[in-house]
Amino acid sequence: MLKKTIFVTLSLLSLLVTPALPAQNAANRPDEQAEAEKKNEKDTVRKILFIGDSMTGWLAEALNGYGKQNGFDVATVVWDGSTIQKWGKSPKLTQIIEQQEPDAVFVSLGTNELFDTKPDHLKGSLNEIVKAVGDRHLLWVGPPSWNGKTQGGVLNKWLDEQLGGDVFFRSFDLKLPRQSASNVHPSRQGMIDWVDAIVDWIPEHASFALPGYEKPSAQKMVRPKTFIYKRMKESL
Repeated sequence: MLKKTIFVTLSLLSLLVTPALPAQNAANRPDEQAEAEKKNEKDTVRKILFIGDSMTGWLAEALNGYGKQNGFDVATVVWDGSTIQKWGKSPKLTQIIEQQEPDAVFVSLGTNELFDTKPDHLKGSLNEIVKAVGDRHLLWVGPPSWNGKTQGGVLNKWLDEQLGGDVFFRSFDLKLPRQSASNVHPSRQGMIDWVDAIVDWIPEHASFALPGYEKPSAQKMVRPKTFIYKRMKESL
């Protein structure tokens, strides 16, 4: 009987001295969760400036098809035959970006340097382009392969290493229909397929979000309202 009394007494004492969980912990959890979710939210871009070489025009038109469908604007500056070096050394690059005031800058460069097997000499120009973009989001659309050519892996790997996986979209492995067997430029359908792949990649990899990702139901390629074209021999 004595043992039973002692056991009951100890049990009651343990209940009295067991510290209660602070009520505020449970109350704070929703706030902490909301704060964590807020940190993980990506900026939604409403305007994209697409710059680059001759690939850029039709890429921008296909992207603008998505823009019309999903509520974002695209402006583009195409410099035919241009290179990473040309854009990096252009004194007007920063001015163009500031004038357009985009939330994100898309770059399509590297096609005209695709066979460069020692691309470290491009680092200064690449850094100048990144510097001009500044705090805005950047997406670099890597160059696709040339028909019948295996070269280009070195440059694509180098760009990926320099820019990082949330900035660099690797196009090199895509199978895109071309305008002809000897033409590096994808056909209109090839450009649409290319942009479809880019848009599919953005939600998981990019540092930003688009307002929507629905494929264009009407016109798949729409020329942007702001479309600036420079020929190969012209300066930017």
